[in-house]
This record gives sequence, structure tokens and C-alpha cells, in this order.
Amino acid sequence: MMMKKNFILPFLVAGGLFLLASCDVDEQPPVVEPTDPATVQTVEWTAAQVRLISRNSGNTIPRVDFDEGVDLMPGYHQWDYWPILNMDGSIANINGHRVMIVLTAPDTVLSGKRHDIVRHRYAISKDGITWKDAGMVFTEEAIIGSRQWAGSAYYDQGTVYFYYTATGVKGELESGRINSGAPGGDGGISYEQRIALATAQVANQPETVVFENFSAHKVVLQADGAIYQPATGMDATGTVFAFRDPFVYKDPATNKIYMTFTAREAGDITTYNGAVGLAEAIGNDMSKWKLLPPLVVTNINSELERPHFVKLDNKYYLFFSTHIEKFSPEVMDRIDSPEGMYGFACDDFLGPYEPLNGSALVAGNPTEDPYATFSWHVLQDKTVLSNTNYYNIAPGLEVGDFGALGEDWDKLHFGGTLAPRLVLLVNGNLVTLSHRLPPSLP
Repeated sequence: MMMKKNFILPFLVAGGLFLLASCDVDEQPPVVEPTDPATVQTVEWTAAQVRLISRNSGNTIPRVDFDEGVDLMPGYHQWDYWPILNMDGSIANINGHRVMIVLTAPDTVLSGKRHDIVRHRYAISKDGITWKDAGMVFTEEAIIGSRQWAGSAYYDQGTVYFYYTATGVKGELESGRINSGAPGGDGGISYEQRIALATAQVANQPETVVFENFSAHKVVLQADGAIYQPATGMDATGTVFAFRDPFVYKDPATNKIYMTFTAREAGDITTYNGAVGLAEAIGNDMSKWKLLPPLVVTNINSELERPHFVKLDNKYYLFFSTHIEKFSPEVMDRIDSPEGMYGFACDDFLGPYEPLNGSALVAGNPTEDPYATFSWHVLQDKTVLSNTNYYNIAPGLEVGDFGALGEDWDKLHFGGTLAPRLVLLVNGNLVTLSHRLPPSLP
């Protein structure tokens, strides 16, 4: 909104100084020059870099016991946590509360089916330790698609911007079709992905956090087929094409607003062409976006999930998560390419980025419990959120085997809670694990 500023104008009249009544002068908004796509310096994450991984205490997450996670929302599987942030990346304080958005599904379904019926819920806390489930973020009538995958949320002068991955076709779940993990086939649910936005106001209820006056939900970004491959289904291996996980970042050096997301490069259709996609808010309008070239590409991994930024000590740090089975066969080894959080760093937001620690690995699950935690999110205080995942997996079992092991096995081995918070030591391009804290939000 264009703001007006009042000035008191002095005039000399007959040798005396008089003050004229204030007049309104329009204060022009700053001009935001669009980013030249040619200035984005894309880098490749290579097999040679991944082969530099050497597991040690500085890059291995301590083993998590089954009861160490915190259940923010009893009765629900929980994964992919993200707090509502201010535009500078700090954690928002809304009516004295921290607010956590969470991917959820009723815990009455097998954990492997949760992605097919996922909804965003939110929890609130005054201390970051004790939480209250505050319910659904969106109404069923308002949402786009049949389910919501990961997103991000931002608080700015009373308005909250909710970004999410709108997945599938609305109404398709009413048929009862639930088949995540199946490589397509007749009767399967759809996997179309696009990035959606809804805004809301914070209600005047100071003892809690309630969102009201929601805008209509709208799709704000889709793959174009030229830079990014459209996310419309699965490839022949059963790997879902990716265009999801929006994260918004305001570059403090330029005040330009960007979005990163999980994508796959357009062009030759291969399974392992994952990318960290990039878009820019047109004129810093957070509802209008244009695609830019990716910051990171690869030919050894299909999903660089939940990419996000923090700026520490005048360097930009880009982090993302990936699963073991998303690596190509040439690097798919439980020791050398673990399920974990990976990262890159650069002095300039637009690159070129260099892999942290030479290989990009920052924190991997322990080899004896390779699926224990997932979906890492680094905060400005150098701590890391994640969710508990699958514990105490027998040697030789892989994630594709879990769905056939039954309800009793699932209850014993799937966590679905907030995991202990990790603490990072950051020294330029060397980023390692220091220790961990109880599950919490600072």
C-alpha cells in the first residue's frame, strides 16, 4: 500500500518565519529491479563429491530412542515441521506464542499411507516446549488439490502468508483410493504438484492464535516445462516428479524476495535429475512469482527436499533433506550416501554455491538406524528441527518393504513426533554437529 508522509514546510513572509500547515506528499515505494536470470550461477552436486563422505561423530546424528520424540498433536502422525517466521527469518511471536505448522494424518492409518491424506495442522506454545494442538490451518472447502504437502509460513504486520504444495485433484480421495508408493496404475490417486498461497489475519484473541479472514487460495507457481519438469505423476521407477516445498527468503543484501523449492530439471527425463529450484517475487509482491534457473542441480539424486536458507556470519547457507533411496545406484550405499541433511554455502545469494564439508553432507542418520529422523529445518540460532521417522530397522530391510509388515510392526517402528533438536557448529564451509537439545522450538 502506498503510504503518505506529512512535511511541515517553512516560508519566509515579510522578514518572519511562518509555518505552513502540513501537506501530504506521496512516498514512492522502492523500485525492485528484476533479477537477470543470467546472474543465477547454477552448480552441480556430483557423485565425486558424495564419494568424499567419511562418516564420523561430526556428521552422524545420535541414535534416537523411540520415546524421545514429543507428540505435539496426540492422535496424529506428524512429520515435516516448520514454524511461522518473520520476513527476516526469525521465529514469529504471535500473541505471545510460537506457532508450528505440521504435516499430519490420523494415526489410525499405516504410516506409509499418510502422504495420501495429509493436512496442515498447527500447534501453539508460549515456551517452545509445551504445545497445544490448535486444529486445522485450512478448511476443506478452501484448499486446492486433494492433499497438502510441505510449505512455509510468514508473519508480516498482522498478516500470515501460508504457502503449501497443492497435490492431486480435489475430490479424488472421496473414492477411497489411497496408494502412496505404487508406481501409478489404473485407479491410483494423482500426483500433480503446484505451489499455492493463502493469506489470513490474526484474530484479536490475545490468549491464543486464531486465523481469520482468509483470502481465496490461489496457485502462484507451477513448473514450466522449459526450466523445470512438470510434476504430473511418476516415472517408470515409481519416483514422483517433484515441484513442491516452497520456502520464501528475503535477501538482506538486496531486499529482494525469493522462493526455493524442490524440483527436477526439464529436458531429458531421468530419475536422478533433482534440483533446488528458484523463483523471484515480481516487484516483491509475494503473490506473484517468476521462475529463475535452479541454484543446485544433480544427476545422482531425484529429490532435494525442503530446501531453505539461513544467513550466518555473512554467508548464505542452503540446506535440504534427502532419502537413501533417492540416490542413484552409483552412490546408493547406506554408509556413503546416508539419509540426511545436506548443504551448500556461498557469499552471494545467487551463487555459485559450494558443497559444505566437500561432500555436502552435514548430518546423516546413524548406519545402525538409517531412517530414524527426517525433514531437517535449520533455524537462525544454528539449531535444527526434524521429525522422528522409522526406528530399529532390521538389517536388510528397506523403506519399500515397510508397508507389507503390518499394523503391529508399524506401531512399533514409526515415530511421527518432533525429534530432539540438533545444534550446529559453523565455520565457513565446514558445518558439523555439536550436540543435541530436547525436542523444542527456541
